[in-house]
Amino acid sequence: MAQYIPKRNDIIWLDFEPVKGKEIGKYRPALVLSSKEYNQQTGLLICCPISTSIRGQATEVPVMNLDKPSVVASSLIQTLSWKDRNAKKITTAENSVMEDVLLRLIPLIGAESLFEE
Repeated sequence: MAQYIPKRNDIIWLDFEPVKGKEIGKYRPALVLSSKEYNQQTGLLICCPISTSIRGQATEVPVMNLDKPSVVASSLIQTLSWKDRNAKKITTAENSVMEDVLLRLIPLIGAESLFEE
């Protein structure tokens, strides 16, 4: 059987330990932002953790197709080794989730839009 390679818009289980400071930890769901090609070539993935602690922050994006009410913590974007952190696919995010996460990331990195004209 071929090894699972995470792809953009997958919701996966991922080990966020060890952590430092205010980083989010535990073995938890995450939304994959990076492409399958990037993930395969580098062994890394770019993701945002998903939490059941809903605080109502502007950077949270609701996820409706998990067992418990959850949000993508789009302000906690990370690049991690998916092989070393036991990535396992849970499901695929609903269509609007990725767009909503990216729209929340833009102001966090000081950009005005996804693509410059």
